[in-house]
Amino acid sequence: MPPNLIHAAVVAAREVANLVLLGGLFFMLFVQLPAISRVRSPRVRLGLRKASFGRLFFWGWLGLGVLWLTALYDVVTLDGKLPAYSGIAAGLAALFTLIFLIAQFGLYVQSIVALEQGNAERAAWLNHQLRRVLGLALVLALSVLLLHQLGPALTPPDGLSLQAFLPDR
Repeated sequence: MPPNLIHAAVVAAREVANLVLLGGLFFMLFVQLPAISRVRSPRVRLGLRKASFGRLFFWGWLGLGVLWLTALYDVVTLDGKLPAYSGIAAGLAALFTLIFLIAQFGLYVQSIVALEQGNAERAAWLNHQLRRVLGLALVLALSVLLLHQLGPALTPPDGLSLQAFLPDR
């Protein structure tokens, strides 16, 4: 495969992964969770939460994996000489990954256990915290996307240095 075609495929995969990740988080926070919270039956609400969060985390990890693989591709093809905005984006993506781990394996699992044990008050508190954590994850994911989109316009032409903009002495 020609290098330009490979690069185009990597960029397309990155954009689709961003769409899946951001779309899933947005849908969960602003559509699915408010709808689930209006369901009266605790048993039905538990089933809906398990099904919807299970899908969110599956597609979220899939999208996140593709994003990390495309970032690795960038590192390999650019011989580690990435622009400064890429380092910032990688740091935010690492923080997002940590928060996503906490959301799934911490808050979500604890809220399901609390619901199954009949502790509705603790489950409600954990779900509120989960919603806040996923909101933070959405903001971080949007920040990473914006850095990838706007970063090239904000970065000096020679990459990491500002020497191109300084007057000659």
